Amino acid sequence: MSLAMIAFNVANSVSDAICFDILGEDGQNSYGKQRVWGAAGFGLTALIGGFGMDFYSEHDIKNYTPAFILVLFFTLIDLLCCTKLRLPKMMSSENILKDVTKILKNRRIIIFLGFTTLAGILDSFIIYFLFWFLEDMAEETGQESSIKLLEGLTVAAETLGSEILFFPLSGKILDMIGYNHSFTICFLNYALRLGLISLIPSPWWILSIELFMQGPTYALTYTVIVAYANAVSPPGTSATMQGLVAGMDDGLGYAIGSLLGGFLYKATGGRRAFQYYSLLSLICSAAHFLIHRFYFTSDGEN
Repeated sequence: MSLAMIAFNVANSVSDAICFDILGEDGQNSYGKQRVWGAAGFGLTALIGGFGMDFYSEHDIKNYTPAFILVLFFTLIDLLCCTKLRLPKMMSSENILKDVTKILKNRRIIIFLGFTTLAGILDSFIIYFLFWFLEDMAEETGQESSIKLLEGLTVAAETLGSEILFFPLSGKILDMIGYNHSFTICFLNYALRLGLISLIPSPWWILSIELFMQGPTYALTYTVIVAYANAVSPPGTSATMQGLVAGMDDGLGYAIGSLLGGFLYKATGGRRAFQYYSLLSLICSAAHFLIHRFYFTSDGEN
C-alpha cells in the first residue's frame, strides 16, 4: 500500500505540473477541462469492477480478481500511451531549494498549506470510511448481496455526476470569486455532504448524495489547491510545489484524517463520526473566511 501511494502521488504531482505547463499562464483555469477525463475513467472502471466482483462472487465471499485484471489491463494501456507522449521542455530553477524556501516564508502560503491539510483530513474520512459505513448499514438492513455493486455505482455516481460537471466549471468559478472564497465554499460543501451522509436510512440513499455533492467538494477543492499551487510557483518549481501540496493533502492530511476517523468510528459509530467531521468542516469554512477577511490585508490576491 505504501509503495502504491508513493507511485500514485508522484504520477499525480508530475502530471499536474505537466498539464499546467502545457496550458500556459493564460490557460491555468482550463485545468479542470483536462482533469475531467480522469474522473470519467475512474467512474467507469469502478462501475465495471464493482459489477464484475459481484457477478463472479459466490455467497458472501467477494472475488476481487476482476478488479485486479482491470488494473493490469489499463496499466499496460497507460504505459503504452506514455511512450507516445510529446512532453514540453519544462523550465528548471537555478536554485530550487532557495525558491521553495522563499515561498514557504509567505504567511499566505503557510495558511494555504494548513487548510490544504485540513481538506485532506476531510476527504480521507469519506474515502476510507464511506464504504465501511455502507457495509455496516447493509449488514443491518440485510442488503449484503449487492453491496459491491452499490459501491461501484457510488463511485460512478460521484465521478460521472457532479464531478464531471464541476471540473470544467471550476475555472469559471475561480475567475468569478477567486481562490480564497472558493476554498471557503469548498469546506462549507464538505460540511453539507458529511452531514447528509450521516442521515441516510438505507445504503442506497448514498447514490443521490454522492451524485450531487462530489463535484462541489472534491472536484472544486482539488482544482483550487493545484491551481493555487501552480499560480504561486516560481519558474521551474511547479512539479516541486505540486508534490508539496500533494504531500500535505494526500499525505499528511490523509494520515491524520484516517487515524482520527478510525478512533471516532470505533468510539462513536459511523453516523456520529460523520457528524463530527461535518462540524469540523463547518469550523474550517468559518475559520478560512475569517482569516482572509480580517487577518490578511486586501492586496488584490483574490
